[in-house]
Amino acid sequence: MANRYIDITVPLDPGVLVWSGDEPVVFEHFTGMHDGAPYRVTRLHIGSHTGTHVGAPHHFGASGTTVNVLSPAALIGPAEVHDFRGVQAINTREMENRDVGELPRVLIRTDNSGWIRRGPMPDLPSYLTENAAAYLIGKAVSLVGFDGISIDHPEKAGAHLLLLRAGVIIVECLDLSSVSAGRYELICLPLRIAEGDGAPARALLRRGEYTSLASG
Repeated sequence: MANRYIDITVPLDPGVLVWSGDEPVVFEHFTGMHDGAPYRVTRLHIGSHTGTHVGAPHHFGASGTTVNVLSPAALIGPAEVHDFRGVQAINTREMENRDVGELPRVLIRTDNSGWIRRGPMPDLPSYLTENAAAYLIGKAVSLVGFDGISIDHPEKAGAHLLLLRAGVIIVECLDLSSVSAGRYELICLPLRIAEGDGAPARALLRRGEYTSLASG
């Protein structure tokens, strides 16, 4: 059944939003002939943290795990989507109110999903506080997915540092705009970039035994 899957990947194209200071995405198209048949090849100019992407512990620490050796077991399995719309600074109290951390993979839907594909990005988007990151670490969460370009306040990197140094995988720039709060199976596979600090990924949610009846 095709509708069992929800694609939560932001399409990667030259219009995708990038972090301030990062170079924009560029596609260069080439055409030619080979053995009498026309062909087309596209050269991609992108950063490792562009679009929907996985951030490996190596992103903030030279000794951290690189993206090419991340275990698929951490990237595939039961996950819970939590709805934080209307909350700008997501802190421990907000986490506790929603019983976050019962499953090892936590996906956070915020007001960011309303602009993540094309913008405009607000001056202060929703973000995760450092105490919320510490709370997730205490819950032994293995992966945190977020619907913003960064999980952090635009002027800080506290949540990033805490989570990645604890070995927690971060997935950013998810499109959760059509996803209801509840339980799913997450399938998130980044490009296997050697010694990579991160990599673009395709992320899907599968409805099934983990699905909640919560409305969205």
